[in-house]
Amino acid sequence: MNQWKWLAFGIGVVVGAIGATVVASRPSYIKDGATSVLSYGLTAKRKVQGALSAAKENVEDLVAEADQKAQNRENANNPA
Repeated sequence: MNQWKWLAFGIGVVVGAIGATVVASRPSYIKDGATSVLSYGLTAKRKVQGALSAAKENVEDLVAEADQKAQNRENANNPA
């Protein structure tokens, strides 16, 4: 499985280098289009990361509340 990750990474580097060469050798409108597409991709990435971060915080809050309830239940069943 780890070999496939490295293979995919290597393919990505090669494709990226070829793409950069093609974009750099073409007229500026192709480069402008490529940068616009990339900027939309980066915007989408940031929005997804924000949503995932919020979801992670919500899950952590739920786990903390559930843990507190479990401790309260244990303390009620086993008075010291």
